[in-house]
Amino acid sequence: MYMLCMKKRTTIQIEKNTLERLKKLRITKRETYDEILNRLIKNENKKGL
Repeated sequence: MYMLCMKKRTTIQIEKNTLERLKKLRITKRETYDEILNRLIKNENKKGL
């Protein structure tokens, strides 16, 4: 039996330069852009405390 986990997803438009910058921020090759962005947001929120 297979369980599918359907997450809500969306598409955002970014410039190719921004995409390349995001790729450089990857900790691992398997890290998703969503994970990168959430990590950046989390780190930024910590700074504001």
